[in-house]
Amino acid sequence: MRLVGHTHRPPQAREEHVPLAAGQETLWELMRALAPSDPGAARLPVVDFRLLSGELEPAALEGALGDLIHRHHALRTVFASADDEPVLHVRPEGQVPLHHVDLSGLPPAERSRQLDALVHRERFAVFDLARGPLWRVHLVRTSAHEYLAAVSFYHVISDGWACSVFFEDWMHAYRARLGQRAPQEHLDVSLRDAADQQRADLPVSAAHDAYWRARLLPLPTRPVFPPRVRSPEADLTAEVALPFSFDDSTVGALREVAWRARTTPFLALLAAYHVLLCHLTRRERLVAGTTTLGRGAGVWRRVVSQFTNNVYLEIPTSGASSFLDAVRATHATMAEAVAHTSSFGRIARAVRPSFDRERPWPFLNLFDYWFQSAAPAAPDLSHPELSVRQVGPGGQGALDTEAPLLRAREVGDSLPVWARRGVPLVIVDDDRRGGVLVYNRDVYDTGMVAELAETYRWFVTAVVTEPERTLRDVLAALPGSARLE
Repeated sequence: MRLVGHTHRPPQAREEHVPLAAGQETLWELMRALAPSDPGAARLPVVDFRLLSGELEPAALEGALGDLIHRHHALRTVFASADDEPVLHVRPEGQVPLHHVDLSGLPPAERSRQLDALVHRERFAVFDLARGPLWRVHLVRTSAHEYLAAVSFYHVISDGWACSVFFEDWMHAYRARLGQRAPQEHLDVSLRDAADQQRADLPVSAAHDAYWRARLLPLPTRPVFPPRVRSPEADLTAEVALPFSFDDSTVGALREVAWRARTTPFLALLAAYHVLLCHLTRRERLVAGTTTLGRGAGVWRRVVSQFTNNVYLEIPTSGASSFLDAVRATHATMAEAVAHTSSFGRIARAVRPSFDRERPWPFLNLFDYWFQSAAPAAPDLSHPELSVRQVGPGGQGALDTEAPLLRAREVGDSLPVWARRGVPLVIVDDDRRGGVLVYNRDVYDTGMVAELAETYRWFVTAVVTEPERTLRDVLAALPGSARLE
């Protein structure tokens, strides 16, 4: 390999102080509610993992991270202040937070245990907001020619989409340092540029405020999933993912229903979950929370930053209607909500006049349940000496072998927020062939979540197979006696 000393960099990196962008407000308010005295300890990063197989040049890999720090302003960002309305400081330079870990010489069982422990820690990483960096990479050697690259970002500076941008740019810079391709052109997009673009995409109007008041009031008062923190020793990081999947016949029927309703399979799956939860809770009204990409076309899809926008859906349901009707209603509700997308602060003040006096007041107060799509699956990257493949996070094995990272007794008055953070939520796979129910097993009953997953799988199959049958008839045939109250 030919190791090149450097790649193209701009003559001088920009330094700036900027307020939060609209897409960052939601997460910041939640971080402050989880850890009021130190939001960097909210343990809510965005993480991603890649398996690197082949010959690796560590010096070039580390140098390539330095190139990324100059390319993406978020990687040089720290907090100049950390109050209700914080100020972000983009430094002109930044350090490379790369940590090398060699597990290749360990017996398989011990290597697996240590890898699980490391992954679990990174899934709940803590960051120093004032000193930074607000991200880090662990390069874990697991055999002679295989490494796991684990990247963790403070969620305020990065969303799930940005993880793929990070890895693609990292591998591009790495190959440039090896002389295998030309360096990337300079990306002249600052944090202020991103914030200005988000504000331009979210017009402020009294009509938007009125829309959210009409859809979200009254705010939820009874949890769909009542938390049960039975011990002060409960592990608040005992987050697990329970998978569910649909067979080929169901997936085909789901796509057909979505096509007939002129919508997406994702919204059809959301419609089914909404109808089922209304039935299981015996409620006529529930508000769903979900998220949108928040990125326009072009350069905005190549920036490491936090762009996602949340929307909240009051979906009308009726037992006398068909599933096809429910899917169309969900599509119409989503389109209307997206058209009225507003920043979290704007929505919160519209529906909660006392918001500024009560802060932190997180977005968890706006919805009854959460349902979202996984980030698009990252493509495999193949290079002459190295292949790069996205892998699942894992780490759940550490819950049975390692001490809790955070116990209920350690969070004081923030415990109700932590309990709601661990509430069962649905993340649908990018290919819509299944998904996971993610929840905290020390706060919510595993048997209840498992029954819900199986009931949902059955219900989706039933309604997409007979989409014109009344929902009342389908629900009458629901197996078992599942109830969430």
